[in-house]
Amino acid sequence: MGINPIEYHPWKGNRTAQNLRLYVIARSVFRHKTRSIGVIILLILGFLFVHTLNLILIIIVPHEGLEGSDMSSYLGNGTFVVFAMLLAAVVTSDLISEDLANSSFVLYFSRALKIRDYLAGKAAGALLVMGIFCALPPVIVAFVSLLTQTGDDYWHSLGVLGETALVGGLVTLFFVPFGLMISSFTRRKSYAAVGTFMSFFVLFIVSNVFYEYDKGWRIISPIDSLSILFTWLFEGDVPTYINEGALLAIVASLIIVPAAVVYFRLTRQVVGK
Repeated sequence: MGINPIEYHPWKGNRTAQNLRLYVIARSVFRHKTRSIGVIILLILGFLFVHTLNLILIIIVPHEGLEGSDMSSYLGNGTFVVFAMLLAAVVTSDLISEDLANSSFVLYFSRALKIRDYLAGKAAGALLVMGIFCALPPVIVAFVSLLTQTGDDYWHSLGVLGETALVGGLVTLFFVPFGLMISSFTRRKSYAAVGTFMSFFVLFIVSNVFYEYDKGWRIISPIDSLSILFTWLFEGDVPTYINEGALLAIVASLIIVPAAVVYFRLTRQVVGK
């Protein structure tokens, strides 16, 4: 029996575009998370306890228009933020930790994939899932309120609708960078989920401890800082003991700092340091 030589033929296909790789990662994350039992349970509970009752009340109770105070009460009472925090902890827990644990992290970067694209794909998938709970339902509730209002001041209602979309987008984004950062520090998704939730819970405890000495300490609690920010956006006012600049700095730092940390941490992982 003769030996056939191995012949190599040049590949004639087209290389995958860089942005398409980002899309593939985001789609994979979204599909995986929307099939997760834990995520589904949290979404169902969140819809029932946060959104459904408010939607029903808006439909059955006559109202002249969509008011910022109503949306502030609906989204700023803490329940909305707590469910968003729990959902983010579950959604982001395995986004990086699982790749580190099963060595697929190495496979990702064996191709011409940049760290920013890897993180953007992971974050985009997580943000899509978060948006199902944080962004879409509040906008639907506000839109239904606008459609069923008895008054004719639709410009005011449209303004509140825009503020609602802004709040939903902020909460969608707020917890994801921190969750990605915690996920990059461990190979166990359970540790990452608990670590993300407990980190925010510790800030809440510290805030309550120092609140007795200075009420301004409320802003270091993610739950309180977001609730105060919602009140500011919807009603144009904050408590007198809150410094607006410090509030914005805390909220921004809890997004920007974790995003920077996870980026530089993955950079060191890729180069083997």
